Amino acid sequence: MNKQDLLEFSYYLKHRIRAWLSQYDDNRTYIFVKNIANRTWIFLCQIYYENLYLAMKNSLLKQSYSTFGHPQIKWIILSAIYMILMLHFHVLIFVGLIFLVIQLLLRHQRYMRDVSCVAIQLIAGQLSDKSIKDLYYTYPFQEFRVLFNLCQLLTVNQKHIEFDDFIADGSLQVIGEKGLGRLITFKINVIYYAQHLDDINDYALTKLRLLPDEDSGEYIKNGWLKQDLIALINDTLTDEIVQKMIANEIYTCYPSVKTQIEQMKMQEAQAQQNIQQQLYIQEHHLPDKIRSVWRFFDLKSGEVGFSYWDNNSNSVTGNNNYLRIRMRLIDKNTYSDAKEKTNLVSKELRCNVLTAPIVRDPGSFWMTFIFSEITSPKTASVKTIKEDAGKGNLAIGNSVTGRYIVKLPRGDDLLAILCGAQSRNGKSTMITQVILSLLYLKTKNGFDYSDVFIATVKDEDYITNGFKSSGMLVESEPMRIYKMLQYLDIKATKRKKLFIKNGVKNIKEFNHKFPERYLGKQLLIFDEYANTLASAESERVEIAGRKVKLREAIEQLMLKISQEHASRGVSLIVITQQFAKNQVGRLFDAMNVQLLGYARANVWNSIDNSQEMSRYIESKRDDRRGLFFINAPDLPAQGEQVVFNAGYTEIRTANIETDEVRRDFDRHFETSREYQRISGEAPINDEVEPLNLIKASNILK
Repeated sequence: MNKQDLLEFSYYLKHRIRAWLSQYDDNRTYIFVKNIANRTWIFLCQIYYENLYLAMKNSLLKQSYSTFGHPQIKWIILSAIYMILMLHFHVLIFVGLIFLVIQLLLRHQRYMRDVSCVAIQLIAGQLSDKSIKDLYYTYPFQEFRVLFNLCQLLTVNQKHIEFDDFIADGSLQVIGEKGLGRLITFKINVIYYAQHLDDINDYALTKLRLLPDEDSGEYIKNGWLKQDLIALINDTLTDEIVQKMIANEIYTCYPSVKTQIEQMKMQEAQAQQNIQQQLYIQEHHLPDKIRSVWRFFDLKSGEVGFSYWDNNSNSVTGNNNYLRIRMRLIDKNTYSDAKEKTNLVSKELRCNVLTAPIVRDPGSFWMTFIFSEITSPKTASVKTIKEDAGKGNLAIGNSVTGRYIVKLPRGDDLLAILCGAQSRNGKSTMITQVILSLLYLKTKNGFDYSDVFIATVKDEDYITNGFKSSGMLVESEPMRIYKMLQYLDIKATKRKKLFIKNGVKNIKEFNHKFPERYLGKQLLIFDEYANTLASAESERVEIAGRKVKLREAIEQLMLKISQEHASRGVSLIVITQQFAKNQVGRLFDAMNVQLLGYARANVWNSIDNSQEMSRYIESKRDDRRGLFFINAPDLPAQGEQVVFNAGYTEIRTANIETDEVRRDFDRHFETSREYQRISGEAPINDEVEPLNLIKASNILK
């Protein structure tokens, strides 16, 4: 039978015996005998392990004796003498038993005074394994070996110190420590040099499980030491102890612990900041990209000379496309200094950056971060344009902040639009939507606009979209355009006399006072303005008895219409590819709304000396169709908008099909028919009609 067979047999026998004894679990006699047997066994084990511990301790201390004084020889001789005497004196049996008990009691008292054993008993309630062997031998011996090594470490030059005298009598105590539970402290009776810690890899911590004084960083302070005995007994990993130190922010005298606690606090602070930022972002509907902006200025505000303002609902606005943040200047930096750093900010954050001063507060300014391109709106329709016009609105397109919707001027409010962009940039499509919106404006007395005049060298655009067939007056030759402008000027001048006669100042007051005689406004659309003027350069017209260039005559009439006839109900839309000031002339300054698209840099620089717009627009040249920049203080837009320093807002316009305009536009005008009638010298009702059209040579007399 081999060893494995014996083990299996013993296990089977033990199992069978326990099963047999279990039938007596309810027998009081059996229970009593079992308890007595268990206590006896525990008592005998305790005696055995106490004496085993003392024997092993003596062996480790390497105590030496003379040959005769050796314990084994001494006990052999005494035992032999005792046995001989016991044959003649039977009473010695009782004497021997008494002597044995006394010896065991003395050794037990010696055991109970042993420092290692006392330490174990002080923390016995916290030990994970409480077997008799562990409590009375294994654990005390583990503690003894640690104390013995500590004794050798501290008394290397003091051989006269005995181990039993190493620890001060009665100094052993238990203290509580946050995160580490209960620790053992004791005082030593040796002169020592101050033992400073190096780090968590110190021998004192890893092997002896000593902990330093938090303030001084010394393992021994005033003779006292502190030990994590439970960690020693349970063989706890040093990393686990260190993690408890970090979690409870204790023993920061360890450099690595202090560093990790600081890092943990920074991470917690960052996490808390992230939570607060996320709540702020959600509350104000801001994009997550604002985190990058905050992080950049947290790191580099000193370098650029400005930082973001304290977060509040008035200092930060935006959506997924942009952020507008109020910045504050640092130290002696000025707004000009901040503008010079714009390129650095733009490069670091990889986005377009705009700035704008705050006049009332020279110590701060607005900075706008544009993160993504504007999404072009869906195709527009006559139906939606008509619905928006019913509310007095015009949805031009999309801007960085969302839909770009403006409130259209009503009554006698000035509307003079300059629309400029290179060919095939989408200006005709965009301006068609503007025209439709204006023509669908309506009050309870009628439509705002009753007549439409169109001047263009490309009349095919207004023929194919159905405008000419709807009764609008369309002229394409420079001389005929000039005569049409004369007619409009006379018609508006006639209204001036009508207003004076009825005691009103403008068309708004007249329509309010005489709703039964409601007057509609006049819309003049001058397309290809610069090209028309160029075509009229070689022609002449007689004005006040002298010949002048037709170009100059057209320019003078357009300037007069734009400056004098707004209150009489004339609105103006000028469309041109060449919108530079030297091409549009004095008319440029009379236009209160600018809708400008892509053009050469010199064209934009003629109206923006800072060259901000030309540099920005040049970066958009590959995606310029439907791209426009609007500068229109008189067209209030809904919601906040991102505005360049030059006053322009970037927008993307929607497309509208020509066939749909021709099919669905349902207004009809008498403008063309009435003009033809007036041109044929037909009589005009002086109360409601303009003066008779007279010869061009006498128009300005």
